[in-house]
Amino acid sequence: MGKPFFEVFPPLKLDTKVHDIMGQSTVEKVTATKRKDFLRIYVKSSRLIYKQDIWETERQIKRQLFPNANMTVKIYEKFELSAQYTPEKLMDVYKECILEEVRAYGHIEYNMFKTADITYPTENRMCLMLEDTVIARSKEEDLLHILEKVLVERCGFSLVIQVTYKEALSGKFAEEDELRLAMEVAEITKRVKRAAGEMEGASGSGDTATKGEQFVKPGSMPGAAGKAAGDREKTGGGKEASGGKTEDKKPGDFKKADFKKGDFGKSVKRSDNPDVIYGRDFEEPSMKIEEIVGEMGEVVIRGKVLNLEEREIRNEKTILIFDMTDFTDTLTVKMFARNDQVKEITAGIKPGAFIKLKGISMIDKFDHELTIGSIAGVKKIPDFTSSRMDTAPYKRVELHCHTKMSDMDAVSEAKDIVKRAYKWGHKAVAITDHGVVQSFTDANHVWDDLWKAEKGKRKEAGDENPDKQDFFKIIYGCEGYLVDDSKEIITNDNGQDLNADFVVFDIETTGFSPINNKIIEIGAVKVQDGKITDRFSAFVNPLIPIPFEIEKLTGISDDMVVDAQTIEEVLPQFLEFCEGCVLVAHNANFDMSFIMENAGRLGLPTKYTYVDTVGIARVLL
Repeated sequence: MGKPFFEVFPPLKLDTKVHDIMGQSTVEKVTATKRKDFLRIYVKSSRLIYKQDIWETERQIKRQLFPNANMTVKIYEKFELSAQYTPEKLMDVYKECILEEVRAYGHIEYNMFKTADITYPTENRMCLMLEDTVIARSKEEDLLHILEKVLVERCGFSLVIQVTYKEALSGKFAEEDELRLAMEVAEITKRVKRAAGEMEGASGSGDTATKGEQFVKPGSMPGAAGKAAGDREKTGGGKEASGGKTEDKKPGDFKKADFKKGDFGKSVKRSDNPDVIYGRDFEEPSMKIEEIVGEMGEVVIRGKVLNLEEREIRNEKTILIFDMTDFTDTLTVKMFARNDQVKEITAGIKPGAFIKLKGISMIDKFDHELTIGSIAGVKKIPDFTSSRMDTAPYKRVELHCHTKMSDMDAVSEAKDIVKRAYKWGHKAVAITDHGVVQSFTDANHVWDDLWKAEKGKRKEAGDENPDKQDFFKIIYGCEGYLVDDSKEIITNDNGQDLNADFVVFDIETTGFSPINNKIIEIGAVKVQDGKITDRFSAFVNPLIPIPFEIEKLTGISDDMVVDAQTIEEVLPQFLEFCEGCVLVAHNANFDMSFIMENAGRLGLPTKYTYVDTVGIARVLL
């Protein structure tokens, strides 16, 4: 479980806006290199945090907390977004942030993404249409890697990103680019012919001569490629040994069988050792994860799998991403597998499993994070950890313990606390949450289970009537709060006549523009003869994510409105509720402008008598 951001960095001072949004996140992990020159902070948030705010936080942590250290601070954010977000809606509000990240990665990728036509054929599929250029095709993988990092790993979408191409617009450098490409093709052809001739000459054929290279004109790439293939045939490059004979093959004669991997479709294991989960067996001793610094080449590590993520990619393949720790440090491991191999691999690699693996340490190009890839082998090992114990001769009793029911103050389950105190030999434990008692039931249930086990042991030992009074005890408590009940409930009334029939209403919105923003809640009461006779309350689904500033102001989140009706359904119900009454709003100019704008758009009546009487609204609400 993570800790609140400002519990990890309590002295950090940030701008109010940045402070509020970062205060909604939790820190999952903080790591530093041995040289203390690179600090990595992993945060998780249910709200979207713009990249500019992340970068500002990084700068302030470096400036305020490590002013004299030569240290780089990097925050890795991960979001758990509400169901209101789709890839398309996210791109509407987050595309500029993605562009800035892509710009930092490379200007070519930045221009490709900025000029791309983006469509969404289905909810979990995004299509990028790029200009068909040699540069775009060479950089396609890098751009897709960045977008998958942001949209899939960071934002949690199950998304397939496809790339299509459209004809590139001709520019003044088009002919020059084509000429340069043709020259590269000619040079490659030249090298292939020379290599083929040298190989045949070494075998004693004596035929090492190659024809003079021909200049390839712009637009003649297919011919050049065909000529290169023909030259390889003439110089022996297209011959294949088979039973002591040679067989000439044309480029079109090759079949899939010629390139088939011998192990395709077989088990992912390459060893008879039953402990091997993937690849081949290996015997090299493992090293501590904390000792891996940078790209060290092939390494062997052991540890516990903390989590596992499966992400299907192109060409019927899946990337398996999991974190593993040996309790000196934690590393991310990435494995590529065919879709039909995933079930077999994940049967052994799953959260909580202890494994040993052999792979290559490498730096991820996008986030510059050290990872383990090119996995050669994985095998299961026994748990090598030891549990903590309380070895004090006289055990203490915790008299002030908070569970996760204490809001923003603890992360442990009540049942886990009780079990740990009992296991350590404590005589009792006191649970005193902030203003709540919800953890009492869990604590009592686990106590019952513990006593049943203890009672059975005592009976087996000869105690026919065990007494639970000398058994482990739970002390139930609560941190209470005092309320000043001497204040008046109603204040600032001006003696208004409350005998008329009217409806007092209030709305909440995603912003301040009735044209560009949406209503997210309507609440109202109907007053007749000075008494409330009816009520109306409804959330409204705006069909867009609610901005964090509005959520902070109103207390309404995406989860609260995602299953609600839209304004097209709610507004007619509200206007019917108000029929024949004067509308009273806390701020009529603002509230009524939203009501009238939506009513006009939906073709509903827009003539209502309304007054802006702040005092009445305060009295009734």
